[in-house]
Amino acid sequence: MYVAEIMRKRSGAPVLSRKEIDDIGENLVSDFNPAAMQMPQEIDIDLFVQDYLGADQDFQYLSHCCVYLGMTVFNDTDKVPVYDPVQNRAEYISARANTIIIDQTLLEEKQEHRYRFTMGHEASHVFLHTPYFAYDPNQITLMDLMGGGKEAAMIQCRVDTKKMNCEQQAVWTDKEWMEWQANALSSAILMPRAMVLKVVREIRKKPGFCQKTETQRCYIEADTVSQVFNVSFQAATIRLKELGVMRQEIYMTQQVLCFMRDEQYAYI
Repeated sequence: MYVAEIMRKRSGAPVLSRKEIDDIGENLVSDFNPAAMQMPQEIDIDLFVQDYLGADQDFQYLSHCCVYLGMTVFNDTDKVPVYDPVQNRAEYISARANTIIIDQTLLEEKQEHRYRFTMGHEASHVFLHTPYFAYDPNQITLMDLMGGGKEAAMIQCRVDTKKMNCEQQAVWTDKEWMEWQANALSSAILMPRAMVLKVVREIRKKPGFCQKTETQRCYIEADTVSQVFNVSFQAATIRLKELGVMRQEIYMTQQVLCFMRDEQYAYI
């Protein structure tokens, strides 16, 4: 499996730029499915998690109101909090280290895009953040267990679109940075930079494309990226902006179009 050279803080939290994350995403996809870095295509995110990362998958109701979409379990534990809709109460279940748990509501109809990005987000936690959260049970002390710091067994991921960008990065904690990194790497895996740019180049060669308005051109590009990689229109739009294909002003227009298409925010 591909091993990335990642600079880390003393805490174990990665220090990564967006470009570095894009590079990691392309290297992961190239190692997992080389053909996907030759021909733009949908990434089988479940196969990536199971066969490439070797992680287990589970599906539970993670809350009573869908506030959590995913969870990554880094250490064996019998204290995974879930919600029992039949009994209408919270309870604990056991899970092994290296388990990704997805909220069961994402298995419902019309949730595929949200499911795929969430699975990619949690897979990114496994790849990037295991050194931060995992511990050696033979070396952990009683004080570590009582401290409840980074030795926590799991990370729960909220629906938080604020972590798509990093305008307030100066005041972010390690865990807020790691949420941003998981978003960014999920995007880089599902929509590898080189393949997105290849799709855009092919679109721009089509007859009559240049005669359309900038907004129309950007809409076509985002819609095509969404279909080719099987991601939401929202995620495709954000990806094009991140890669400098779409101007900020046009990006804001596209956000209105997202709601006109009745799209849900599907970034995490």
